[in-house]
Amino acid sequence: MNDDEKEILQHFDSIFNTNTIKYVKLNMPLLKFLFDKFEEDLFTPSPKYEKLRIKQIEISDRLHTSFNEKQEELFREYWQVTNQMGSIEDEQLFYFGYVMANELTREGKIKE
Repeated sequence: MNDDEKEILQHFDSIFNTNTIKYVKLNMPLLKFLFDKFEEDLFTPSPKYEKLRIKQIEISDRLHTSFNEKQEELFREYWQVTNQMGSIEDEQLFYFGYVMANELTREGKIKE
């Protein structure tokens, strides 16, 4: 288990008071492939998302015209970090969905 997988499972366990780190496996090529495809190809923005994206672009364009060179550089750096955070959040939510489905299946089994 790599550090990222361990961190996701530990975080999940701390939130939901579970112990999935002992039995859930995230190092699965198909699961990683699905996340990558979802992020690249399968995501279709909703109309609400598109409206927000257009508004974000308009605000960004207005900001860019008011920045000097140093402010522009700082703004670019800020957006890079913001995008990295969003990517981490998306990946965590994707894996949390998988782990939650796994946990619900396990907890829902009838024990004889």
